[in-house]
Amino acid sequence: MIVSFIPILAVDVIGSVAMVVIALLCLYKARMLREMDTDNAVFLYLLWISMGFTIFALSRAFGHILKQFLVLSSNPDAWYAISSYSGSVNTGTFMLVGMITLFFNHTWNINEKIFSSRQKLEATHIKLMDLNQTLEQKVVERTERLTSSEHKCRRIFEQSLDTIIVTDNEFKVMEINPAGIILTGYPRDDMIINKMDVGYFFCDPAEWDRIKNTISLKEYIFNEEAEFLRPDKESLLVLITGVVDYGAFGCAKSYHFIIKNVSEKRQMEQQIAQADKLAALGELSAGVAHEINNPLGIILGYTQLLLKSEPEHNDDLKIIEKHVQNCKTVVSDLLSFSRKGSAEMGIVDINKVVNSVINFLSNHTDFRNIKITLNPHTGDRLNIIGNEQELAQVIINMLINACHAVERKGKIDIVTLKTQEDKILIMVKDNGKGVEKKNLSRIFDPFFTTKPVGQGTGLGLSVGYGIIKRHQGDIHVESSKEKGTVFTISLPAEKIQNQVRTRG
Repeated sequence: MIVSFIPILAVDVIGSVAMVVIALLCLYKARMLREMDTDNAVFLYLLWISMGFTIFALSRAFGHILKQFLVLSSNPDAWYAISSYSGSVNTGTFMLVGMITLFFNHTWNINEKIFSSRQKLEATHIKLMDLNQTLEQKVVERTERLTSSEHKCRRIFEQSLDTIIVTDNEFKVMEINPAGIILTGYPRDDMIINKMDVGYFFCDPAEWDRIKNTISLKEYIFNEEAEFLRPDKESLLVLITGVVDYGAFGCAKSYHFIIKNVSEKRQMEQQIAQADKLAALGELSAGVAHEINNPLGIILGYTQLLLKSEPEHNDDLKIIEKHVQNCKTVVSDLLSFSRKGSAEMGIVDINKVVNSVINFLSNHTDFRNIKITLNPHTGDRLNIIGNEQELAQVIINMLINACHAVERKGKIDIVTLKTQEDKILIMVKDNGKGVEKKNLSRIFDPFFTTKPVGQGTGLGLSVGYGIIKRHQGDIHVESSKEKGTVFTISLPAEKIQNQVRTRG
């Protein structure tokens, strides 16, 4: 009887063990899937239901195996005592699996939504990657353009021949280009590190106050004329254009200035105006001198005859003679000023002319208390093509003016030299009271003089100016009040002339 139950027992035991093994394999696979994709709700659902089936398989297999063991061991009563509990565990476990199964549809929908959202996120991610690559490319392109633009602006800033200055809102120098360093004469580090004020460059503080008030009120200035003073005391005439820059959001206000050096241009304009003025006055002077010279000669002749025949009127006649002689001197200067000249031109040694003039004037009473120092050029002879008598006249006039400037008791320095540009320079410097700034532009005007009435005709420098111009040269004056005056004559050296020629 027992033998007939062996196949049933075997099937029951083997089936229970197989159910447990299959359940554990399902649980193992479900865990692997879950670990592969932790965000997949279906895999999570499979893990739960596999766990439920594993518990159900363990519970059912344990009950069946225990039942067969108790029956075979002749303890059926014990099985009947615990069978109800085993059935309850199986039922509870099966109900748990069934409840999990009820959530399959909901789990599947959740998984579909998650999958759909993931696809959208992936698509969005791809778009973002494309946009990011495009943005990076644009950033690179913009950076290259910005770098190129900055390089161009920097080159314009660095290579500009005009001065460019950037200041803060208190007009302290923040940046200056190389042209500005040359113009102002101050080292760049001194200006930027020491935060030098732009007003420090101005010769007259009142000019800077005016310009500063204008740009603060109008937020710009345009071609304002001012005078700069360099550290070497050289003054420059400049035109200033400036504007306020408020910069980007959050940046402090700054000022940008462009400064042009117009000293040479203004000097050239003055020279052209002077030449035109002298040309017009020369024509007028020639006509007036010729018209006056003949009557003066007649008056002087009759006066000298009366001096011989009318001795009782000698005093009155001598007064007439003296003033007629003065008038003839003025007329002679006028003729010299206006004369086109026909004197012969030849090779002239400038050092020789200067030495002869000094030797001539050193015997004059006005020069006895004046110390004249000559620093001649050594080496090559300072030869030019010119008229020695006319050049000597120019130097004499300059030394006489210097004598009056030092009031016959100062010092006069004369320097001759040759430049690398083949220019020969004659510089006459005195330590007199100097020329007022307002008179510098008129110093070569005919009849302009600061001497008292009767002590000068105002034609000496004008005549000298005309002579130097006829020699293809130039004459320049610099003066500081109470520090003295320097006249500089510039003449072309002999080798740049084509040939010895005669003026005509």
